Amino acid sequence: MIKSKKLANKVKLLIVMYEMVLEQKGTLKYEDMSVRAFKKFRNDFQLRGYPKYPDTEHISKRLYDLRRDGFILVRNKFITLTEKGKTYAKQILKAQSGFPQKPLQKLTRDIVSEIERIKNTDAFLLFTTDRKDQILDTDFFAYFGTTVRTERTDFKARIKTVHDVIEAIKSKDEYKTFVDLHNFLFDRFKGIINTILSIRNPRRKHE
Repeated sequence: MIKSKKLANKVKLLIVMYEMVLEQKGTLKYEDMSVRAFKKFRNDFQLRGYPKYPDTEHISKRLYDLRRDGFILVRNKFITLTEKGKTYAKQILKAQSGFPQKPLQKLTRDIVSEIERIKNTDAFLLFTTDRKDQILDTDFFAYFGTTVRTERTDFKARIKTVHDVIEAIKSKDEYKTFVDLHNFLFDRFKGIINTILSIRNPRRKHE
């Protein structure tokens, strides 16, 4: 049983979506997720003064938080959980189960997936073959799993996701090359990062 009072509302939404993904796989409709969240955590997602109705604005804001943190992707009112989101939701549910947690000795699935993805990028190949001067801005974007057309919110989410991976592996000698590449790219393309992150886009409820 989920001890809901101890969880932030955005985490409750993530758990709802994770449970839905386990049942139906694939993408989730925004409307279906909102109804499910309202039914499961009625006190947290009801419209103030109208307890029979969900507070869609509050739900949308919490979705934005999850998207910004790299836990979900949102396109045209359809939601997809990332590996990072699935892993975090699973960890929360295990922690809430009441059973003692085993210490994590291995990297989680989402981190391993990101490492494998980075390993197959042109930036990684050029860096490890002493051709780092040939790394272009397109390689930089691909390193994060993005393109020059990726929206600012998604770009920020990908930066956070990759940064979290680097934080998780930086103390392990076998991943030194990944850490060095990450630092190199951030230094070389800091102008691009600052430019994109300084752009003010109108905040939308869901896209």
